[in-house]
Amino acid sequence: MEIIAEYMPTEHRRQLGTLDVTLLLNTLEQKGVDVEILLGCAGLDCLDWRDPNGKLTYADKLSIFRVANQNFPNYGLGLRLGEHASLNHFGVLGYALSTSPNVGEAIKAGFKYLRLNGPIFSVKLIRDGELAAIQIENTLEVGELLPFCSEYFLSSIVSLFKELTGEALSIEALSLPYPNPNYAKLYDKRFRCKVTFEQNACELRFDASVLSQLLPTHDASTLKRYLRSCQSIVETLESEHLLTNQIKTIFYQTAGQFPSIERLAELFGCSSRTLRRELSNYETSYQQLLTEVRVELAKELLLATNMSIDDVGERLGYNDTANFRRAFKGWLHKSPAQFRDDLS
Repeated sequence: MEIIAEYMPTEHRRQLGTLDVTLLLNTLEQKGVDVEILLGCAGLDCLDWRDPNGKLTYADKLSIFRVANQNFPNYGLGLRLGEHASLNHFGVLGYALSTSPNVGEAIKAGFKYLRLNGPIFSVKLIRDGELAAIQIENTLEVGELLPFCSEYFLSSIVSLFKELTGEALSIEALSLPYPNPNYAKLYDKRFRCKVTFEQNACELRFDASVLSQLLPTHDASTLKRYLRSCQSIVETLESEHLLTNQIKTIFYQTAGQFPSIERLAELFGCSSRTLRRELSNYETSYQQLLTEVRVELAKELLLATNMSIDDVGERLGYNDTANFRRAFKGWLHKSPAQFRDDLS
C-alpha cells in the first residue's frame, strides 16, 4: 500500500480557509435561507463570509456547520451541498486543480493546499494494487457532525471529478463509520456504488487507473503560477504574525495554567518590557491574545464536550465560575448555557 497524498489539520486552532463555508452559505441563500440569521445563531453576526480571503477558527466553523445541519434534519445536507461544488468555488486552488496534468497530480495539489478550503479532518489518498482510495480520519473528533462533514467532502469530490474530466467517477465501494441515516437512499443515488455503514473507516474506493487519466485543461506554465499563489496564501495563514501565533500555541498547550508575560519573556529570551513592545507592533497585547485563546477554547469545550460550565471555567483558569460566566457574556453577548443551548 502506498500513500500518494495526505492532509493533516494538526494546527486546527490557527486560521482555516472559508471556501467550504462560502459554498455552504451561498447554496443555502439560494434556497431562501436568511444566512445572516443563521450566522447570528452561530454567534458570528459580523462574519464577512463573502470575502474569498476570509479565515475562521475551528470552533467557529463547527458552529456554522452545526446550525446549518440543524436547519435541515434528515435532509442529507452535506450530499446536496457537494452536488453544487465547482472548481470556481475554490478560487486559485480550483484553477491549480484544473491545470494539472492528470487526476493524480490534481489530487496531490489539492491535498497539499487543502487548508485553503478548510476541512476539519485528516485525508489520505492511497494506492493498493489495482485500487485507490480516499480515506477520511476523524482526527479532531467532530462528533455528531461527522456524517455532514463526510458527506460534504465526498460529494464535492464526485462533482469536481466530473468537472475536471467530463466523466462520472466510477466508485467501487464506499465505507462509512457511522450508522445508516434515514436518507441512506441519497447515498446510493449520489455515489452509485455499494455503500456500507458502521465500518471501521471512512473510505471511498475506485480503480487506480483513474489517477493517470489526463486532464484536457492541463497548462504547465499556468499551473506553476497558480501553485505559487496557493503556496503564498498558505504561508500567510501559517506565518502571519509568527510571534503572536507562537504565544497563542503556548496558551493552548497550557490551558488552565497560562504562563505570565514574565514567563513568556523568559521563553523568548527577552524582558517582559521588550515582549510588550513587540506585541504592540502587532497591534495586540498579552491580555488580548490570552482572551482570544480563552474564547476559542471555551467555544470548543462547550460545543464538543459534555463538561459542565463550572469545569469549563476551571479549565480556562477561572477559580470563580461567576467570573467565567461574566467574561463569556462579555465576549459573545450570551451566557455559556445560552451558547450551548443555541447549538444543541
